[in-house]
Amino acid sequence: TQDGVPVPLAVENIAALFDWPENQLTESEFLAELVERTDVSLVLDIANVYANALNRGRDPWTELERLPLDRIAYCHIAGGTVRGGIYHDTHTAPVPDEVLELLRTFAMAGHRTPLMLERDGHYPPEAELLAELDAIADAAGLDRITGVRTSGYAR
Repeated sequence: TQDGVPVPLAVENIAALFDWPENQLTESEFLAELVERTDVSLVLDIANVYANALNRGRDPWTELERLPLDRIAYCHIAGGTVRGGIYHDTHTAPVPDEVLELLRTFAMAGHRTPLMLERDGHYPPEAELLAELDAIADAAGLDRITGVRTSGYAR
């Protein structure tokens, strides 16, 4: 439990390509029980919520709302690719519009948490990266990274 560790701990929702055959709990039920029993926080990976919902034919917002949103430490956001009809959260592509829309809905529902863009392997030129960070800030209703003010929640 968190009591036995002198630093704050958090667990992250994963990107899964399939459900475990003998699941007794849904992912959200498992995470809710885990954070409750251990008193840790949740790193909410919004891109993982999107990937899991898309790959399982579910609604991303409905899936996101089932998570223990009162225990969020911060959020990850990332892009991925579709291979063989499956969305993979690769962190190598720009954040897709659908993930930005999920972030926008999350922020408009009153959730204000720190955000971190995950990028692994393919790093775009500075101008592209700044544009991606600005798009994330717009979706979250925050000031743009480039310093250009926005009213937020832009599309």
